[in-house]
Formats: sequence, structure tokens, C-alpha cells
Amino acid sequence: MSATSTTSATARTATNSDLGRHLLTVRGFQFIFGAQGDPYALLLRAGSDDPAALDARVRERGALYKSETGAWVTGHYPHARDILADPRLELRHEGEDESPQQHMFQDIWDNPKLCHIVPLDDAFLNLKRADYERIGTLFDPLLGAEAVRAHHPAVQRIVERTAGSLPGEFDMMADFARPVATTLVAEILNIPADERDRFAELASSVGIALDSGLCPPQYKVARALMTSLAELRELLGTQQLFGEQRPSTGGAEDVLAAGLLLTVAGIEVAVNLICNSVVALLDHPDQWQVLRGDPGLARGTVEETLRFDSPVRLEHRITTKDVEICGEKIPADTQLVVVVGAANRDPAVFAEPERFDIIRKSEVDQLSLFGGLYGGFVAPLVRLQAEVAVGALAARFPALRHRERVLRRMRSPVTRGVLRFPVSNA
Repeated sequence: MSATSTTSATARTATNSDLGRHLLTVRGFQFIFGAQGDPYALLLRAGSDDPAALDARVRERGALYKSETGAWVTGHYPHARDILADPRLELRHEGEDESPQQHMFQDIWDNPKLCHIVPLDDAFLNLKRADYERIGTLFDPLLGAEAVRAHHPAVQRIVERTAGSLPGEFDMMADFARPVATTLVAEILNIPADERDRFAELASSVGIALDSGLCPPQYKVARALMTSLAELRELLGTQQLFGEQRPSTGGAEDVLAAGLLLTVAGIEVAVNLICNSVVALLDHPDQWQVLRGDPGLARGTVEETLRFDSPVRLEHRITTKDVEICGEKIPADTQLVVVVGAANRDPAVFAEPERFDIIRKSEVDQLSLFGGLYGGFVAPLVRLQAEVAVGALAARFPALRHRERVLRRMRSPVTRGVLRFPVSNA
């Protein structure tokens, strides 16, 4: 993982005009391809309030279709599952192990690459599959699917304390979901009390990272993201991360990687999973009543939300060699995209896929946070937080309702990040 130190320096020394020109050019390509009717390009433009309609159009294009963006795209469940689990596919371009995973200084007109738009190596979001597997194994005793249940008392304490301080009207994202997720990760990482506010500020500032790899933010937002990532990395690099729970084996960079993944990906995914769960419940009052009658259905609610409104809607991979996928011959160094939202509503796999049903029984699992890599690393802790949070909200706030419409971030095709979620319990 030595590439991470040099990559960030290259990105931060790009001139304002370099970065601005790059972002505008990529955005221009996405608009042009979207204007031609390409549903994946339209998803990247993130201009629709109804991405589910675009998801359906992706499925209509076939099992695997060649997008105008140059990527091969699928929204069909069987092919999506195969792609996400395929060990031949990576997040990095082959042969660029020591190079920045960004295309700022490449001629996008000659060879358009609409991936790795903003450099994210500082956040360890572009590691190789083997690196994620090693980090996952190293931290399995602390953050794995079985071990994470040991954090349940801490999550319950944080959720109850946060919920107990809420007034009759509050913002579900700013006043509940984000404080819960940020406080938990700060405790697990062993962030000192006098650094907690700074940690929370930086964690919030890097929340757009997952979107910025595929969708160019505005210039000032991109520059602020890169600065915040560098400052967050510096902050975590000075801490005794994980305290007494720090693994006895593994290098310092693996520990730093785990800390950054929990902060950059883990917090943002948890925040949006909690919010998406509550949005779906309030939009479907019958399901809210079912959960209120049995808060033990919180786990089923979270799993159904992962299917119905995934907190990570797009996953991309790069071929490391010439491969054949879904009957198509795909050259090496080609981008493959799984539209997770589309695959999770594939009518060939899920009965009544447009229906939100917290007691749904299905023979297959939904594909959100599937396939290892950073999503698999943060998934157990994310699920636990959402499960505890949703159960507590159902028990504590029986009259919970929308106060205003939910406002989501612009240019957020991956997470559809929640900005404002005003609710009332009156």
C-alpha cells in the first residue's frame, strides 16, 4: 500500500486550473452522454429525484450493456453478483500500483476514463482486493460479522443517549444519525476527548468521498475534500488507534487504513442507511406500524432497506486482464459498473421488488455492501448501528413523521447522501 503516500501529494499539488478543467471536462462528458439517453450517464449526472426509474432503464438495456461512458454496466441481479464477487476485478488500474488512481493529468479527450475522478487514495478507497482481504482478516476479531456484536452495548448506549436528548422536532440526519455513527467510530478508534470535535468535523467534511470517485463535485467542494482527507489522515496518524483492541500483528499502515475506512466509508454508509430506513418506514406507514408492534423486526427492516434503498447504489470495478463476462469479451483495463439499486429490484429475482416489506422472505440476499473490498469491511458495524437505531426509534418515537421533505446532496449518485431530514414526534 505504499502508493497511498505519494498519490495524495500529487493530487494536492495540482493547480486550481488543472483540477477545475478536469472536473468540468468530466462533467461535460457525463452531460453529453446523458443527453444521448444513456441511463448510466444520467445516474452519474445525479439530476433525477427518481433514480429507480433510471435503474429500470439500465435493466432494460440488457444483462450487460456498453455505456456511452465507456463502462460496461449491469442492473441484473445474477450478473451483478458475479461481477462483485469476481477476483479478477479490482478497484485499481492494472500496472498503476505506484501511480495515482486519478486521471487529472491524462488526455480525457483521447482516452476518456470516467472513474477515479477525485483522488481518494488518502482514504484507502482504491486498494487492491488482496489488501482489503488482509485488513479484513487482521481486524476480524474486532469488526468481523461475529465479533461486532460485542459492540452492541456501546451502540445501544450511544443511540439511547442521543435519542434521549432530542426535542419534539429535530433533524434525523444532523441530530441523530450522524452523531450516533461519528461517536461510535470515535470510541472504537480511541480518539481522545479533546480531539472529538475536530474528528467529527473532518468526518463530516469527507462524507462526499464515495460519490466523488464517479461524479465530479464542484471545484471548491473537491478541493475541500482533498484538504480534509489529508488533515484527517494526519489526525489519525498521531493517535493510538483502537487503543487496547489494536491488533498485535499487522503494520501501522494497515491500522491507519482501517481507521480511515471506518471514518470515511463507515460513518457515511451508516448515516445514510439509518436515514434511508426511516424514510422508507415513514413513507410506508403500514410497515412503520408493523415495526412499532415488534421492534425486534429492526434487523429485517435494515436488510429490506439495503435492498430497497441501498446506501451504496453504484459499485465499479476494473478488469485486470481480458475477460469474458455475461457472454461479452471485455478487454483489460475496462470499467465495469454494477447498479446495485437496479440489481436489488430485479423482478426476475425479487417478488414485487417495488414494495417495501420488512418481513420479506427471499431465497437470495440483496447485494448492498456485498463483494468484499471497503464495503465488506464496514458492513457488520454499519448493520449493527442501523439495527439498534431503527429499533430504538420505533420504541421511543411512535408518532414520528415527516416535517418537511428529505433533502439529498447534489452530485451524489453513489450514496444519495442525506443533507436534511426534518421530522416531528408530536
